[in-house]
Parts: sequence; C-alpha cells; structure tokens
Amino acid sequence: MTGGCSDDGAISTDQGSTSSVGSSGDQTSSPTEGTSGGTTAGTTGGATDASGSTSPTTGVTTTDATTTDTSTGDSTGPAPACGDASVDAGEDCDDGNQDDTDACTNACKNAACGDGIVGPGEGCDDGNMEDGDECTNTCASASCGDGIVKAGEECDDGNPDDTDACLSTCLIAKCGDMAVQAGVEDCDDANMIDTDACTGMCKAAACGDMLVQAGVDECDDGNMLDTDACTNTCKTAKCGDMVVQAGVDECDDGNMLDTDACTNMCKAAKCGDKIVQIGVEECDDGNMVDNDACNNTCKLPVMQKIIFVSSVQYTGNLGGLVGADLKCQGLAVAALLPGTYMAWLSDNTGSPSTRMVKAAVPYVRPNGVKIANNWADLTDNNLIANVDMTEKLGTTPIGNTSCAGGGFKTVWTNTTATGTQANAQSSCTNWTSENGSSIWGKSDVTDSSWSYWCSGGLCSWTSPIYCVQQ
Repeated sequence: MTGGCSDDGAISTDQGSTSSVGSSGDQTSSPTEGTSGGTTAGTTGGATDASGSTSPTTGVTTTDATTTDTSTGDSTGPAPACGDASVDAGEDCDDGNQDDTDACTNACKNAACGDGIVGPGEGCDDGNMEDGDECTNTCASASCGDGIVKAGEECDDGNPDDTDACLSTCLIAKCGDMAVQAGVEDCDDANMIDTDACTGMCKAAACGDMLVQAGVDECDDGNMLDTDACTNTCKTAKCGDMVVQAGVDECDDGNMLDTDACTNMCKAAKCGDKIVQIGVEECDDGNMVDNDACNNTCKLPVMQKIIFVSSVQYTGNLGGLVGADLKCQGLAVAALLPGTYMAWLSDNTGSPSTRMVKAAVPYVRPNGVKIANNWADLTDNNLIANVDMTEKLGTTPIGNTSCAGGGFKTVWTNTTATGTQANAQSSCTNWTSENGSSIWGKSDVTDSSWSYWCSGGLCSWTSPIYCVQQ
C-alpha cells in the first residue's frame, strides 16, 4: 500500500520502510533488516537499543528479535479442551480418543467402577452401589457362587459345596433336594416315599422308626420291645422266632421240634398234650386215663409194642427184608424209641406171621395210642385205631403211587391183614428191584385195607413202610 505526504506529522509508509517527520527536522529510517528486528529513526535522532533506550549519538532505536507485535491482539494456539491429548486443569487424563471403554473416559476422567461405563477389567457397570442387583459393587456380573445374594437367589455362600446349608445352585438346602446336608441328613433320594431306604425326613430307614420299609420290615411299632406283636427286629412275632410273645407264647426255642420241652405251638410240653417229650415221656395219648396203653404220667405200661409208619419213603428196592428191617431200626434209634424193630413186609422168604414175635401185650403208636390189644387183635382184620403216625409223631407221608388216582397214604406191604404174604409175585423181586409190581396198604384206616388196599402198580413208585417193635 502507498500513502500520501502530510505536512503535519503524517507518516508515509511504503513496502518494507517507515518514515517519520519530527518537529526538529526530517529523519529517514533505513528499511527493517531481516525478520529478527529492525531500526527506527527516532524524533531525537538517537538510536534505540535492545532495551528500548535511545542512544543520543546515533538517534536510532534497535528492536530485539524476541519482541512480539501485540498490536493485533491474536492468540498463539486453540483453547485447552478434553480430547486434545493434553491433560489440562480439571482433567484426570486425556488420551486424545473417543473410546469411552478404555482407561480414560470421554470426559477425561480415569475409568472407575461405579461411573456407569464398562471399562477395562469390568464385567458390568450400572453406576450404583447396590450389591444385590445384576451388577455388583466390584463391577462384576452377579452369579451364583459370588457370595452375594441377588434377586432370584435364596442364599449364596460363595462355595460349590452341596453338603452345607446353601447349595451350589444358591438354594437353601432342604430334604428332597437330592443333596445330603452334612450333620443334618442321613440321605436324600428326592422323594417323599416313607417305605424305601431313605425316609421322607431324609433319615436312613431303620427298625424302630415307626415306618415299615418295604421288603425289609414286616412291621414297625417304634419300640424295642421284643415281647409284643412286633419284635425288635421289625418282624411279626410268631412261634419259632425264639422270642416269647407275651400272652401268646409260653415258650419259644426257635425250632419246630414237637418232642422237646417247647412244642412247635410254643407251648410248654406236658403230659396229656398228645406229644411225646423225648427223654421225659414214654408216651402221651392225650388223656388222663391210667389203665390204658399210656398211663396218666405218660409212662408206658410194663409191656407194650410200638408200631409206626416210616417218615422216609422208598422204592421197592429195599435191600430185601433184612435191608427193610435195618431201615426201621435206624429210624427208631434216631427217634429214641426203645426196642428192636422189623418191617411189616412179605416176600418169598418170609412174612410177619413167620418172622415176628406174636406179643400178648398191646400194640401202640409212638404216642401211646393203642391200635390193638395183642397180636391176635392186630391180625384180625380190624384195628382199634389206625397206624397213621411216624416215628417222629408226624402223619404218614404221601408217596407217588397212582392207587385209586394217587394222593393216598399208601404203605408197602404185600401182606394181608392177617400177617401173611399176599402174592408171591408182588414183592419187587423179594424187595431188591424197582421192576415189577407189588401191594400196598393204607395207613389212615382201621379195616383190613390198612395192610392190603392196592395191588399192581410199579416197584419204582415210592411209599413208606410199617415198622413193628419185637
């Protein structure tokens, strides 16, 4: 730009130079040199030094290179702001980015749990200090096992132990949850069935808990009394359990022997009960008549003979008459019956009428019941009572003969009711073979068929034999 001249203090400026007219005379300044400063002609004609003073000798003012022209009022840069990557007053940090999830938020604050922003290492941040919601005070997502009870949880003990009061599912332990709570529950099968191995109270089923465990207990009255209807092993009291049930049993020796001190009805053995107590009684006919075959002290008269049916069954191969006699004797000895015994059998070598002692005394069952007064009475085709009793005082066992359709108390004989051989061809080859046929009596009758009832059949069938004391 160019300026005109003034006759009164005007300044004319051309490109790169300044002129000034003072009251004392015209002064012309030389152009400013360089960018670091320049000289200005003063009105006094002196020179100005770097400090702004005027040298009287030169009349030139010198300006230092660092002097700033402030005549325009402009700043050297923009105002401080968050995001300029420079930490200014009032800022915790400034990383110069717009990422709100790193260590420095978009508000230039250090990320912190509770600021409502999910920052580094945080699972959540809901901006509150409520520890029971979905985000904890440590900015971790709430979960079962974190030790904090939140909505939907009954408890949270911070451990996965299912045997304490709080389960690993954050539910309060209780009977029926299938987890056995230590010191509280014996078991937990998750059902309320009271008759299995784990009761509805989570206790192991046991005799005495008043609950009948299916397949184990027969009863359970909740007490340990052993003399009532339910024993202390939770079994229904019964004769033979070795427990005397008050008001029901007189004794109970745990066996079904009927010939010892306690009968198989759990009654104390006594004379007159129709049971011969071995070693104590010789007979027992169940009455207190003193002049029959068994007196009222259960002793045999001075002389009598016992006849019984074997408790064991045999085929027709008896080992001959000798073998059959030995079988009778062995059974009598085992039953503690006195005397010598022979089998009521006939073959081509002998019969009762030719082999046996024809006694003049009564013939009786093992319990003393009289079946005949003497031999003559025994062989007259009619008995006083039947012979239906074994050496063990039991009834005759039923064999597998098919006489009259089967199922009858048949006894090997081949003998008539008079004691003679019935048929020479019906003795199973003299009682040594299972081939051939024979003849049987029937033990539960008193007529002649007690000795001769069924003929034919097979020697392989099984039946007992009569045994007669000699």
